[in-house]
Order: sequence, then structure tokens, then C-alpha cells
Amino acid sequence: MAARAGRTHLWVLIEHPGPWPASAPDDVLPRVLTDRLDSVAGLIRVVLIRRPHNRQVAAPTCLLAWSDGIRQWMREGAVESYDDLVDLPFETMAAGLEPNFGRSRRTPFFAVCTHGKKDACCAELGRPIVSALTAIPNADVWECSHIGGDRFAANMIAWPSAVYFSRLGADSAVEAVNSYLSGQLALPHLRGRAALSLPAQAAEHAVRSATGISATDALEHVAESATDNGTTVDIRMAERYFRFVLRLGLPQGSFDHGCGAGGTVEWNRWIIEHLHEQTDVVAHSS
Repeated sequence: MAARAGRTHLWVLIEHPGPWPASAPDDVLPRVLTDRLDSVAGLIRVVLIRRPHNRQVAAPTCLLAWSDGIRQWMREGAVESYDDLVDLPFETMAAGLEPNFGRSRRTPFFAVCTHGKKDACCAELGRPIVSALTAIPNADVWECSHIGGDRFAANMIAWPSAVYFSRLGADSAVEAVNSYLSGQLALPHLRGRAALSLPAQAAEHAVRSATGISATDALEHVAESATDNGTTVDIRMAERYFRFVLRLGLPQGSFDHGCGAGGTVEWNRWIIEHLHEQTDVVAHSS
């Protein structure tokens, strides 16, 4: 599952009590809002969120979160109507400009997919995770609609870094959240950093595996280029410089997934052809 996080820069997290059909957030939010969001260029993802055990929503919360993998911001506010979100400057937000909406937020935010109408695994495996996490002091944990990767359930994203943790159980989810709250990434269930491309996610995961660097914000620079052999990724973490050459391997054996009406899936592994730690390198910020 490593390096399989769907790429997103701007997250639009909108409180909605449910129920959520398989098509959510489409067919749940006003058409004028979904059309507006669909018209914006950029790596944007809209996700519905709801508080555990609370289906009463008077003024829906909206959390806006942006990251390019290095820089990041979050804004949080409440609206009287979903239509009030239509006029937000999504174009400039998608480019990384922090809006004048609500208030700035720095407290970590966690969302666990429990979107059972999308895939039964998300509900069956995600809800016990939510129950385990709500017992953690100072952990702001919500349920959310589909965030990708049903085959990796249970899935959770932690903001502001927008990192995916997958194939979680109750104990591993608690470990991941406690580590994140202390500024560290729990590597065993880390799927990837959503702001990065898949090759860059693979490179970050490999650096952390090889070096033991665990600080969430250790990533300082990423650059990549295509080569005849695959993709070259230059990465700086904790003031150390690394160069990777990666390529996709042959498809792995397919397998069935799903707790009910799942399907057959297969994918390619990332193969690291070359890994070298460089010294005396001057890297420019991405």
C-alpha cells in the first residue's frame, strides 16, 4: 500500500450528518456548489465529514486544508448554508493562497473513512477505529466519506500534513494518532503524503525506512524528473540529501477485496533501482 495515496493539494472538508449515498459528496451538496468545485483547475478533493455519535448539525463546519508537501495551512469556519461556500476563492486556494475564511487552525485533524454505501469495508473496519480514537485526549477525530483506497481499509488521513494511514486496526490507529500528535509518523501503516506524486511518496517512504527519520515535518525539498529508466527523485529530509531512481515493476497477482460486493484488483510495485545519499548538495526549495 506504500506510495498509493491519491494526489491532492486542496482539501475541502464539509460537515454533513448523513446518510451518505454511494455518490457522496455529489448528490448531497447543492448542485451549484459541486458545479463550482468541478470548474476549478487544480488538485482538489471534497470530502464530507461528521462528528462521531452526533448527527445534529445547525451550522456546518467547513475545514479548508492545503499542502504542497512542504508548506501547509488550514482554515476552519462555520456556515449557515452550504450555498455560502460557493463564493470562496477556490482558484487561488488551489494555488496555495490562504483565504480569509473562518480562522486559522493548527490543531491536528483526523478523519476516518466510514462510507459504507461506497464500500462495506469502510464501515465495518472504519467505525471500530473511530471508537478507539475518540478515547484519545486532544485528538479531534471525525468520520468521513470516501477518500480512496477501499482495498486498504481502514483508512485515515491526518492534517495539516494530509498523510494517509491505511490497513489500520484499533491499536495501530491509536499508535498512528499518538505519534502524529507528538510530531512523528508511524511508518508501518503510512500509505503516503497526498500532496506528492506516487514516485515521490515512494521516495519519502524509502528514506524514512532506511534512515529512521520519523519527524512529520522533516521533508524539506522534493524534485523529480522522468528518465529512460523511470523517475528520478531528489529529496531532502532533516538536512540530508538523497537521490532515487524508481520504476514500476510488473503487475502483481490480482486478489479479491471487499467485505461484501468487492472486486478483483491488482497493481504494480515500485522498484528502487538506485538510492544514494548525497553530500555537499545545494538544493533549491520546491
